[in-house]
Amino acid sequence: MVRDLSLRAVPHHLGDSHNFGRRVSMRGGRVAKPRTLVWEWLLLSADSPLRRLLDLAAEQDGLERDAFGFLPDLKFIRARSRDGGEVERVTLEPLPAPSPKRRRALARIVGRSIALHSWLGVSDLHWENLVLGVDRRGRVVFAPLDVEMILADLSLPTETKLLPDADPEVAAICRHACGVRRVLPYLGKPIDAADLVAVAGAYRVTLAFLDRHARKIADVFARLPALRETPIRVCLRGTDEYVRARSGGAGAETLWPPLLDAEVEQLARGDIPYFFRLYGRPGIHYYGDRALRRLERLPLHGDVPQLDPVLQLSRGLRSPSRRSLREEGLFTLVGAFDHPSLAGTYASDGLEITFAPRTLVVKLEPRAGEGRGKAEDREELRSSRNLGAFVGSVYLPCRCGEVRTVFVPPVTVCEPGPA
Repeated sequence: MVRDLSLRAVPHHLGDSHNFGRRVSMRGGRVAKPRTLVWEWLLLSADSPLRRLLDLAAEQDGLERDAFGFLPDLKFIRARSRDGGEVERVTLEPLPAPSPKRRRALARIVGRSIALHSWLGVSDLHWENLVLGVDRRGRVVFAPLDVEMILADLSLPTETKLLPDADPEVAAICRHACGVRRVLPYLGKPIDAADLVAVAGAYRVTLAFLDRHARKIADVFARLPALRETPIRVCLRGTDEYVRARSGGAGAETLWPPLLDAEVEQLARGDIPYFFRLYGRPGIHYYGDRALRRLERLPLHGDVPQLDPVLQLSRGLRSPSRRSLREEGLFTLVGAFDHPSLAGTYASDGLEITFAPRTLVVKLEPRAGEGRGKAEDREELRSSRNLGAFVGSVYLPCRCGEVRTVFVPPVTVCEPGPA
Protein backbone atom coordinates (compact mmCIF):
# COMPACT_ATOMS: atom_id res chain seq x y z
CA MET A 1 0.00 0.00 0.00
CA VAL A 2 2.83 2.39 0.83
CA ARG A 3 4.44 1.70 -2.52
CA ASP A 4 1.23 2.40 -4.45
CA LEU A 5 0.60 5.63 -2.55
CA SER A 6 4.15 6.86 -3.12
CA LEU A 7 3.90 6.33 -6.87
CA ARG A 8 0.90 8.62 -6.99
CA ALA A 9 2.50 11.27 -4.80
CA VAL A 10 3.92 14.42 -6.33
CA PRO A 11 7.72 14.31 -5.82
CA HIS A 12 9.07 17.01 -3.53
CA HIS A 13 12.63 17.85 -4.60
CA LEU A 14 15.34 18.24 -2.00
CA GLY A 15 18.98 19.27 -2.14
CA ASP A 16 21.22 20.20 -5.05
CA SER A 17 21.08 19.15 -8.69
CA HIS A 18 23.73 16.61 -9.73
CA ASN A 19 24.42 14.50 -12.82
CA PHE A 20 22.22 16.12 -15.46
CA GLY A 21 19.54 17.59 -13.21
CA ARG A 22 18.99 14.68 -10.87
CA ARG A 23 17.75 15.58 -7.38
CA VAL A 24 16.72 13.81 -4.23
CA SER A 25 12.92 13.86 -3.89
CA MET A 26 10.29 12.87 -1.34
CA ARG A 27 7.64 10.36 -2.40
CA GLY A 28 5.14 9.63 0.30
CA GLY A 29 6.96 7.91 3.14
CA ARG A 30 10.14 7.30 1.12
CA VAL A 31 13.08 9.32 -0.14
CA ALA A 32 14.08 8.75 -3.77
CA LYS A 33 17.81 9.24 -4.33
CA PRO A 34 19.20 9.22 -7.91
CA ARG A 35 22.43 7.45 -6.93
CA THR A 36 23.58 4.18 -5.49
CA LEU A 37 22.34 3.42 -1.97
CA VAL A 38 24.66 0.47 -1.30
CA TRP A 39 26.68 2.21 1.40
CA GLU A 40 23.59 3.50 3.19
CA TRP A 41 21.97 0.06 2.97
CA LEU A 42 25.01 -1.55 4.59
CA LEU A 43 24.92 0.83 7.55
CA LEU A 44 21.27 1.80 7.92
CA SER A 45 19.41 -1.47 7.27
CA ALA A 46 19.40 -4.07 10.04
CA ASP A 47 19.01 -6.72 7.32
CA SER A 48 22.30 -5.88 5.60
CA PRO A 49 25.18 -8.37 5.97
CA LEU A 50 27.29 -5.75 7.72
CA ARG A 51 24.67 -5.00 10.37
CA ARG A 52 23.96 -8.71 10.92
CA LEU A 53 27.67 -9.36 11.39
CA LEU A 54 28.08 -6.46 13.85
CA ASP A 55 25.07 -7.53 15.89
CA LEU A 56 26.13 -11.19 16.04
CA ALA A 57 29.75 -10.37 16.88
CA ALA A 58 28.69 -7.88 19.57
CA GLU A 59 26.50 -10.52 21.20
CA GLN A 60 29.28 -13.10 21.09
CA ASP A 61 31.86 -10.65 22.47
CA GLY A 62 29.65 -9.69 25.38
CA LEU A 63 29.32 -6.05 24.44
CA GLU A 64 26.43 -3.97 25.64
CA ARG A 65 23.09 -5.26 24.30
CA ASP A 66 22.21 -3.51 21.04
CA ALA A 67 25.71 -2.02 20.91
CA PHE A 68 25.01 -0.79 17.37
CA GLY A 69 21.34 -0.06 17.96
CA PHE A 70 22.06 3.63 17.47
CA LEU A 71 21.87 2.86 13.74
CA PRO A 72 18.30 2.80 12.37
CA ASP A 73 16.56 -0.07 10.61
CA LEU A 74 15.38 1.39 7.30
CA LYS A 75 13.81 -0.37 4.32
CA PHE A 76 15.42 0.07 0.89
CA ILE A 77 14.20 -0.41 -2.68
CA ARG A 78 16.76 -0.94 -5.48
CA ALA A 79 19.61 -0.24 -3.06
CA ARG A 80 22.21 -1.67 -5.42
CA SER A 81 21.13 0.16 -8.57
CA ARG A 82 23.67 2.67 -9.86
CA ASP A 83 20.81 4.78 -11.22
CA GLY A 84 19.29 5.21 -7.78
CA GLY A 85 16.75 3.75 -5.41
CA GLU A 86 14.45 4.61 -2.54
CA VAL A 87 14.80 4.48 1.22
CA GLU A 88 12.23 4.63 3.96
CA ARG A 89 12.04 8.05 5.59
CA VAL A 90 13.47 8.21 9.09
CA THR A 91 10.70 8.37 11.71
CA LEU A 92 11.83 9.30 15.19
CA GLU A 93 10.64 11.19 18.25
CA PRO A 94 12.83 13.81 19.95
CA LEU A 95 14.92 12.59 22.85
CA PRO A 96 13.29 13.01 26.27
CA ALA A 97 14.69 15.41 28.83
CA PRO A 98 18.16 14.25 29.89
CA SER A 99 18.75 12.50 33.18
CA PRO A 100 22.15 11.31 34.49
CA LYS A 101 21.41 7.76 33.30
CA ARG A 102 20.27 8.90 29.85
CA ARG A 103 23.25 11.23 29.47
CA ARG A 104 25.64 8.38 30.26
CA ALA A 105 23.92 6.09 27.75
CA LEU A 106 24.03 8.81 25.08
CA ALA A 107 27.70 9.45 25.84
CA ARG A 108 28.52 5.81 25.08
CA ILE A 109 26.50 5.97 21.87
CA VAL A 110 28.50 9.01 20.77
CA GLY A 111 31.78 7.19 21.45
CA ARG A 112 30.68 4.08 19.55
CA SER A 113 29.40 6.17 16.64
CA ILE A 114 32.66 8.11 16.29
CA ALA A 115 34.66 4.89 16.45
CA LEU A 116 32.51 3.00 13.92
CA HIS A 117 32.47 5.74 11.30
CA SER A 118 36.17 6.53 11.75
CA TRP A 119 37.10 2.86 11.40
CA LEU A 120 34.93 2.35 8.31
CA GLY A 121 36.25 5.54 6.72
CA VAL A 122 32.86 7.26 6.54
CA SER A 123 33.01 11.02 6.04
CA ASP A 124 30.82 14.08 5.46
CA LEU A 125 29.07 13.57 8.82
CA HIS A 126 28.28 17.23 9.44
CA TRP A 127 25.36 18.17 11.69
CA GLU A 128 22.88 18.63 8.82
CA ASN A 129 23.55 15.02 7.78
CA LEU A 130 22.68 13.52 11.17
CA VAL A 131 19.42 12.61 12.87
CA LEU A 132 19.00 12.24 16.61
CA GLY A 133 15.92 10.80 18.27
CA VAL A 134 14.12 7.76 19.67
CA ASP A 135 12.67 5.04 17.43
CA ARG A 136 9.47 3.00 17.89
CA ARG A 137 11.30 0.50 20.10
CA GLY A 138 12.62 3.20 22.42
CA ARG A 139 16.19 3.03 21.13
CA VAL A 140 18.27 6.20 20.72
CA VAL A 141 19.23 6.71 17.07
CA PHE A 142 22.23 8.88 16.18
CA ALA A 143 23.01 8.25 12.53
CA PRO A 144 23.63 9.84 9.12
CA LEU A 145 20.98 10.44 6.50
CA ASP A 146 23.40 10.10 3.57
CA VAL A 147 26.37 7.74 3.29
CA GLU A 148 28.32 8.42 0.10
CA MET A 149 31.93 8.46 1.30
CA ILE A 150 33.32 5.27 2.82
CA LEU A 151 36.43 3.06 3.11
CA ALA A 152 38.79 6.04 3.43
CA ASP A 153 41.94 5.23 5.39
CA LEU A 154 41.44 7.70 8.23
CA SER A 155 43.98 8.37 10.97
CA LEU A 156 41.92 10.81 13.10
CA PRO A 157 38.18 11.01 13.86
CA THR A 158 38.18 14.66 12.76
CA GLU A 159 38.25 13.35 9.17
CA THR A 160 34.70 12.05 9.55
CA LYS A 161 33.55 15.65 10.23
CA LEU A 162 31.90 14.45 13.44
CA LEU A 163 34.65 16.35 15.27
CA PRO A 164 35.99 19.73 14.12
CA ASP A 165 39.17 19.84 12.04
CA ALA A 166 41.80 22.29 13.31
CA ASP A 167 43.05 23.31 9.84
CA PRO A 168 43.07 27.14 10.00
CA GLU A 169 41.54 27.44 6.53
CA VAL A 170 38.41 25.52 7.52
CA ALA A 171 38.46 25.59 11.34
CA ALA A 172 35.58 28.03 11.77
CA ILE A 173 33.33 26.15 9.34
CA CYS A 174 34.23 22.78 10.85
CA ARG A 175 33.48 23.96 14.38
CA HIS A 176 30.01 25.07 13.35
CA ALA A 177 29.26 22.06 11.17
CA CYS A 178 30.76 19.18 13.19
CA GLY A 179 28.23 16.41 13.74
CA VAL A 180 28.62 15.97 17.50
CA ARG A 181 27.09 19.40 18.09
CA ARG A 182 23.77 17.59 17.69
CA VAL A 183 24.22 15.98 21.13
CA LEU A 184 25.31 19.08 23.07
CA PRO A 185 21.74 20.04 24.16
CA TYR A 186 21.63 16.69 25.97
CA LEU A 187 25.24 16.17 27.10
CA GLY A 188 25.76 19.78 28.12
CA LYS A 189 28.16 22.63 27.42
CA PRO A 190 30.58 21.61 28.77
CA ILE A 191 29.99 17.87 29.09
CA ASP A 192 30.40 16.36 32.55
CA ALA A 193 33.89 14.87 32.96
CA ALA A 194 32.54 11.40 33.81
CA ASP A 195 30.37 11.44 30.68
CA LEU A 196 33.34 12.51 28.55
CA VAL A 197 35.36 9.57 29.84
CA ALA A 198 32.39 7.34 28.98
CA VAL A 199 32.53 8.70 25.40
CA ALA A 200 36.26 7.98 25.24
CA GLY A 201 35.92 4.53 26.81
CA ALA A 202 33.21 3.48 24.36
CA TYR A 203 35.34 4.81 21.50
CA ARG A 204 38.32 2.69 22.55
CA VAL A 205 36.29 -0.48 23.20
CA THR A 206 34.53 -0.18 19.84
CA LEU A 207 37.78 0.29 17.92
CA ALA A 208 39.20 -2.82 19.61
CA PHE A 209 36.04 -4.76 18.73
CA LEU A 210 36.24 -3.71 15.07
CA ASP A 211 39.94 -4.60 14.90
CA ARG A 212 39.16 -8.11 16.17
CA HIS A 213 36.55 -8.64 13.47
CA ALA A 214 38.33 -6.76 10.67
CA ARG A 215 38.71 -9.75 8.35
CA LYS A 216 35.03 -10.70 8.55
CA ILE A 217 33.98 -7.09 7.93
CA ALA A 218 36.32 -6.91 4.95
CA ASP A 219 34.73 -10.07 3.55
CA VAL A 220 31.29 -8.42 3.68
CA PHE A 221 32.53 -5.61 1.43
CA ALA A 222 34.48 -7.96 -0.83
CA ARG A 223 31.35 -10.04 -1.50
CA LEU A 224 29.31 -7.07 -2.74
CA PRO A 225 28.36 -8.03 -6.34
CA ALA A 226 29.14 -4.61 -7.86
CA LEU A 227 31.84 -3.41 -5.47
CA ARG A 228 34.17 -2.11 -8.20
CA GLU A 229 31.34 -0.37 -10.09
CA THR A 230 29.77 1.34 -7.08
CA PRO A 231 30.66 5.05 -6.82
CA ILE A 232 32.29 6.39 -3.67
CA ARG A 233 31.81 10.13 -3.71
CA VAL A 234 34.80 12.47 -3.79
CA CYS A 235 34.31 16.13 -2.79
CA LEU A 236 36.82 18.44 -4.44
CA ARG A 237 35.46 21.61 -2.79
CA GLY A 238 32.48 22.80 -0.78
CA THR A 239 29.06 23.39 -2.31
CA ASP A 240 29.23 27.03 -1.24
CA GLU A 241 32.19 27.54 -3.58
CA TYR A 242 30.24 26.09 -6.49
CA VAL A 243 27.32 28.38 -5.69
CA ARG A 244 29.67 31.34 -5.80
CA ALA A 245 31.13 30.15 -9.08
CA ARG A 246 27.69 29.68 -10.61
CA SER A 247 26.61 33.17 -9.59
CA GLY A 248 29.63 34.68 -11.37
CA GLY A 249 31.30 37.97 -10.51
CA ALA A 250 34.22 38.50 -8.14
CA GLY A 251 33.26 35.48 -6.01
CA ALA A 252 33.97 33.09 -8.86
CA GLU A 253 37.24 34.78 -9.75
CA THR A 254 38.64 34.39 -6.24
CA LEU A 255 38.17 30.61 -6.10
CA TRP A 256 41.37 28.74 -5.39
CA PRO A 257 42.40 26.43 -6.83
CA PRO A 258 40.75 27.57 -10.08
CA LEU A 259 37.86 25.53 -11.43
CA LEU A 260 38.74 22.45 -13.44
CA ASP A 261 37.29 22.00 -16.91
CA ALA A 262 35.17 19.13 -15.53
CA GLU A 263 33.73 21.45 -12.89
CA VAL A 264 32.99 24.20 -15.43
CA GLU A 265 31.26 21.63 -17.66
CA GLN A 266 28.94 20.48 -14.91
CA LEU A 267 28.21 23.98 -13.64
CA ALA A 268 27.30 25.05 -17.19
CA ARG A 269 24.48 22.49 -17.32
CA GLY A 270 23.09 23.69 -13.98
CA ASP A 271 24.56 21.00 -11.74
CA ILE A 272 26.66 21.12 -8.61
CA PRO A 273 29.70 19.09 -9.77
CA TYR A 274 29.72 15.46 -8.66
CA PHE A 275 32.87 13.31 -8.64
CA PHE A 276 33.55 9.81 -7.43
CA ARG A 277 36.10 7.02 -7.20
CA LEU A 278 35.64 3.32 -7.96
CA TYR A 279 37.17 0.84 -5.56
CA GLY A 280 40.36 -0.70 -6.93
CA ARG A 281 40.47 1.58 -9.97
CA PRO A 282 42.66 4.67 -10.46
CA GLY A 283 41.44 8.20 -10.89
CA ILE A 284 38.59 10.56 -10.04
CA HIS A 285 35.55 10.03 -12.26
CA TYR A 286 32.40 11.87 -13.29
CA TYR A 287 29.52 11.04 -15.62
CA GLY A 288 29.73 12.18 -19.21
CA ASP A 289 26.22 11.43 -20.45
CA ARG A 290 22.66 11.77 -19.22
CA ALA A 291 22.18 7.99 -19.05
CA LEU A 292 25.14 7.72 -16.63
CA ARG A 293 26.80 5.11 -18.80
CA ARG A 294 29.86 6.99 -20.02
CA LEU A 295 32.53 7.64 -17.41
CA GLU A 296 34.94 10.52 -17.73
CA ARG A 297 38.10 10.77 -15.63
CA LEU A 298 40.28 13.60 -14.42
CA PRO A 299 43.94 13.37 -15.52
CA LEU A 300 45.97 10.98 -13.40
CA HIS A 301 49.03 13.21 -13.38
CA GLY A 302 49.84 16.90 -13.25
CA ASP A 303 48.41 19.76 -11.22
CA VAL A 304 45.09 18.06 -10.50
CA PRO A 305 43.43 16.63 -7.36
CA GLN A 306 44.70 13.25 -6.23
CA LEU A 307 42.86 10.52 -4.34
CA ASP A 308 43.47 9.94 -0.65
CA PRO A 309 44.39 6.41 0.49
CA VAL A 310 41.63 3.81 0.64
CA LEU A 311 41.39 0.84 3.01
CA GLN A 312 42.51 -2.43 1.43
CA LEU A 313 40.03 -5.30 1.62
CA SER A 314 42.83 -7.72 0.68
CA ARG A 315 44.55 -6.77 3.95
CA GLY A 316 41.42 -7.28 5.99
CA LEU A 317 40.91 -3.51 6.38
CA ARG A 318 44.08 -3.35 8.46
CA SER A 319 46.29 -0.30 8.15
CA PRO A 320 49.11 1.46 10.03
CA SER A 321 46.68 4.35 10.61
CA ARG A 322 44.64 2.15 12.98
CA ARG A 323 47.17 2.84 15.75
CA SER A 324 46.75 6.57 15.22
CA LEU A 325 42.98 6.18 15.52
CA ARG A 326 43.44 4.37 18.83
CA GLU A 327 46.00 6.69 20.42
CA GLU A 328 46.13 10.15 18.80
CA GLY A 329 42.44 9.74 17.95
CA LEU A 330 41.60 9.16 21.61
CA PHE A 331 43.28 12.42 22.64
CA THR A 332 41.67 14.20 19.70
CA LEU A 333 38.23 13.09 20.87
CA VAL A 334 38.88 14.16 24.46
CA GLY A 335 40.37 17.45 23.26
CA ALA A 336 37.26 18.28 21.25
CA PHE A 337 35.09 18.10 24.41
CA ASP A 338 37.68 19.31 26.92
CA HIS A 339 36.98 22.43 28.98
CA PRO A 340 38.96 24.31 31.66
CA SER A 341 36.32 23.42 34.26
CA LEU A 342 37.02 19.67 33.98
CA ALA A 343 39.28 18.35 36.74
CA GLY A 344 39.94 15.12 38.60
CA THR A 345 40.25 11.43 37.71
CA TYR A 346 37.48 9.36 36.13
CA ALA A 347 37.26 5.81 34.75
CA SER A 348 35.04 3.94 32.29
CA ASP A 349 35.37 0.78 30.17
CA GLY A 350 38.96 0.04 31.14
CA LEU A 351 40.02 3.64 30.60
CA GLU A 352 41.10 6.14 33.26
CA ILE A 353 41.64 9.83 32.51
CA THR A 354 43.08 12.45 34.84
CA PHE A 355 42.32 16.08 33.96
CA ALA A 356 45.36 17.82 35.44
CA PRO A 357 45.77 21.62 35.11
CA ARG A 358 47.87 21.40 31.93
CA THR A 359 47.98 17.69 31.15
CA LEU A 360 45.73 14.79 30.24
CA VAL A 361 46.91 11.49 31.70
CA VAL A 362 45.33 8.36 30.22
CA LYS A 363 45.76 4.89 31.71
CA LEU A 364 44.69 1.91 29.62
CA GLU A 365 43.84 -1.62 30.58
CA PRO A 366 45.18 -4.20 28.12
CA ARG A 367 42.97 -4.82 25.10
CA ALA A 368 41.15 -8.14 24.75
CA GLY A 369 43.60 -11.00 24.34
CA GLU A 370 46.53 -9.10 25.91
CA GLY A 371 45.88 -10.30 29.45
CA ARG A 372 45.38 -8.21 32.57
CA GLY A 373 48.29 -6.81 34.55
CA LYS A 374 48.42 -5.00 37.84
CA ALA A 375 47.08 -1.47 38.02
CA GLU A 376 50.60 -0.06 38.12
CA ASP A 377 51.46 -1.98 34.93
CA ARG A 378 48.74 -0.36 32.83
CA GLU A 379 49.89 1.58 29.79
CA GLU A 380 50.03 5.30 30.45
CA LEU A 381 49.71 8.03 27.81
CA ARG A 382 50.16 11.75 28.36
CA SER A 383 49.25 14.81 26.36
CA SER A 384 49.06 18.55 26.84
CA ARG A 385 45.50 19.80 27.26
CA ASN A 386 46.25 22.37 24.58
CA LEU A 387 45.18 20.26 21.60
CA GLY A 388 44.07 23.14 19.40
CA ALA A 389 46.62 22.21 16.75
CA PHE A 390 44.83 18.88 16.18
CA VAL A 391 41.15 19.49 16.89
CA GLY A 392 38.77 22.39 17.41
CA SER A 393 36.54 22.78 20.44
CA VAL A 394 32.90 21.78 19.97
CA TYR A 395 31.86 24.53 22.36
CA LEU A 396 30.76 27.67 20.55
CA PRO A 397 29.04 30.78 21.96
CA CYS A 398 26.18 30.23 19.48
CA ARG A 399 23.53 27.49 19.42
CA CYS A 400 22.98 27.07 15.67
CA GLY A 401 22.54 23.37 14.96
CA GLU A 402 22.30 22.57 18.66
CA VAL A 403 18.61 21.76 18.51
CA ARG A 404 16.39 19.17 20.21
CA THR A 405 14.54 18.31 17.01
CA VAL A 406 15.16 15.04 15.14
CA PHE A 407 16.31 16.91 12.01
CA VAL A 408 18.29 20.12 11.87
CA PRO A 409 15.96 22.88 10.61
CA PRO A 410 16.54 23.95 6.99
CA VAL A 411 17.53 27.41 8.20
CA THR A 412 19.42 28.03 11.42
CA VAL A 413 20.55 31.32 12.93
CA CYS A 414 23.41 31.82 15.36
CA GLU A 415 22.01 32.72 18.75
CA PRO A 416 23.98 33.78 21.83
CA GLY A 417 24.55 30.98 24.28
CA PRO A 418 27.01 29.68 26.86
CA ALA A 419 30.58 29.39 25.66
